[in-house]
Amino acid sequence: MKTLFAPGCALKKYKPELIDRMTRFLQERGLIDGLWDPCCKSGEHVPEGTTLIVCCPGCSHHFGEENQGISIVSLWKVLLGTDFPFPDYHGEKMSIHDACHARHRHSPEMQVSARQLCEKMHIDLVEPDLTRDEARCCGGSSPDLEKRIAMAHLRAADFSESSVVVYCTGCTRSFSVTSVAPRHLLDLLFEETTQGLYPPGYPCT
Repeated sequence: MKTLFAPGCALKKYKPELIDRMTRFLQERGLIDGLWDPCCKSGEHVPEGTTLIVCCPGCSHHFGEENQGISIVSLWKVLLGTDFPFPDYHGEKMSIHDACHARHRHSPEMQVSARQLCEKMHIDLVEPDLTRDEARCCGGSSPDLEKRIAMAHLRAADFSESSVVVYCTGCTRSFSVTSVAPRHLLDLLFEETTQGLYPPGYPCT
């Protein structure tokens, strides 16, 4: 049985240097045996008995749908039990958005662990009225650009804070065209700014 880190295509292209740093951390702590590089939509099956550590809600969904006999755990949950050097945001207020693949038909693990990580980093989360399983879609999965942008602005209006914690690169891109500033969890962990306007065509949720 192996434990593999599957960071996902979008994050590897968005911030490859942070994925490298996270991979080294997991390897040095003996938490992974290696990486799973194939895209979650590639059709390549993960060997039975494998535990995949994922940080993308879409990957979590697709790996679970396409493979039998594997375990999937959120990176955010794994980090909670480690000596990761969590930065201190000194009570900075931020809202939080839950991606579509982290809601309803899936385990709430990412919802819970993302919030626990924010607590570790002393982020004061201000939940919108529509949150967790009731959160509106950011529009990132819509093939219609105008609809996608309209949905992003509609969801952005739900937040009382100017900064919004996200843990999906598709959501990061959606909110980057609105009045709120997306803050991806991976960036927050490494005290990096979030660059939402990466080039179109990235694989995401």
